[in-house]
Amino acid sequence: MNMTKKRFRSKTRQNPFLWLTPILLVMIAVAVIPLNLFLLQMPEWISIIISCAILAAAVIMWVKLRRKTVGKIIISFFCLFGIALSLFGSYCNPYWNSVIFYSDAAYWYCREYDSELTYAQAKADLDYVMKYLKKLHPAFYDGIPAEIQRRYEDAVSAFEQADKITVNKAAQEIQSMCFLLSDAHTDIALNYTDARYMKYFYGHSEAGDILQGINGMTWEQLLDTSSFCHDKVSYEVKSYGKERLLRYVNTLQGLDYLGISVKDGVVYNYETKDGEKIDRKVTETDFVTYEEYVEFNNIENSTDEEYRFVSYEINKEKNAAVLTLDECNYNSEYINTLKKMFGEIKEQGITNVAVDLRNNGGGNSLVADELFKYLDIDSFKTGSYDWRLGCFMFKTSPTVIANEKYEDLLFNGKLYLLTSNYSFSSAMLFAEFVKDNGLGTIIGEAPGNDPNGYGEISVFRLPNSGAIVQISTKHFRRVDNKSGLIEPDIPCEEQEALDYFYKECE
Repeated sequence: MNMTKKRFRSKTRQNPFLWLTPILLVMIAVAVIPLNLFLLQMPEWISIIISCAILAAAVIMWVKLRRKTVGKIIISFFCLFGIALSLFGSYCNPYWNSVIFYSDAAYWYCREYDSELTYAQAKADLDYVMKYLKKLHPAFYDGIPAEIQRRYEDAVSAFEQADKITVNKAAQEIQSMCFLLSDAHTDIALNYTDARYMKYFYGHSEAGDILQGINGMTWEQLLDTSSFCHDKVSYEVKSYGKERLLRYVNTLQGLDYLGISVKDGVVYNYETKDGEKIDRKVTETDFVTYEEYVEFNNIENSTDEEYRFVSYEINKEKNAAVLTLDECNYNSEYINTLKKMFGEIKEQGITNVAVDLRNNGGGNSLVADELFKYLDIDSFKTGSYDWRLGCFMFKTSPTVIANEKYEDLLFNGKLYLLTSNYSFSSAMLFAEFVKDNGLGTIIGEAPGNDPNGYGEISVFRLPNSGAIVQISTKHFRRVDNKSGLIEPDIPCEEQEALDYFYKECE
């Protein structure tokens, strides 16, 4: 009798453990996903281990527990959900192992440009990029494009034959593979921890001098010459390719990446605002640390004035308001700024509004939707996209979005957009929606990427060089399947766009 009681008590004590184990494992499976997104990188196969553990716990529960079938069925469905979520969260999640949500700034900087990598390290970085291209990029959904495969093999061969592989050399080979996609969003970025800046760069910029090229070669020639910068940056529009080159030519490390030697000096070709040609020859000693750069150019590092990505100005005399939007951040600051601006526009009877996107590199396209709520339109059309989610391709159709108008602040005047070749990604989408829905007039230059192109990036840090690679996960199609860039209605140089807007207000 005592033995029976002991067995009963033993079985009772086991029951909670058998019930709780699969539940706890599912909770771990779910917790691993945000842990990876915000804090810790880990291999995808960790989800297979967790899934096997969940499955094993569920089987043991069914074998050991003789009764409570309904409860076991419920927990089994819960386990299946956990397994599906775990596998999808790693193998289909476009942000698995991405650093896009990481707050630690150290993740965004690479090793020194001339640091040496072994063949194994360089190839591992190349394979890392190829792995996530195959997993995420829409162009790889049906397999590796033949030209990409050939370029990959050429890069491996180059590593094998190289006497020395530096961080910049590895980055050049990797970028040459990304370049073939004709995708401005899929690109390598080298943020150097100890960059050396060309000390005269700031002075020329402040004087209004425009850099026309390097060593007598124009930007177009540099982009077209394979021995120089031909495949060192990704672009869809050459004018935007120039902008990409500009982020490298002002540093010693960046010039090395582009294949431009400073050993015997390098010549920067400028044109003044008066049209005069100026050549500035510099040597390695003219490249200084950031602190020396600031001191040399007497730059005041004021922390008193907080940077604002969105602001506006109302010119009552010209009957105009200008919203300057340097980033497509859809947040409370943007929403509140719009509300305040359109409130003042209504009070003062302003009938011309310009949105200045000339320095906007993108972000969240919902900024356009929010501004449209102040327009007296019932709906607007958007394009469609294919979204790569691992082994799945999620396809959308063109959409007509109902406009949730702010009836008390509706604007019935004329809308203008000021754009440049630096207006990119979501800034381009803003212009696309305005252009293709006939909502306003675009002034300036065509934005820097193709509306029938790629976007929605995931960002990765390469394990050995520390270089950052961003990879597109979506393929977009323009409203009504139109082709071509978003050409301005009033074409002009970007610096003249505001003047042209004010002329339209007269």
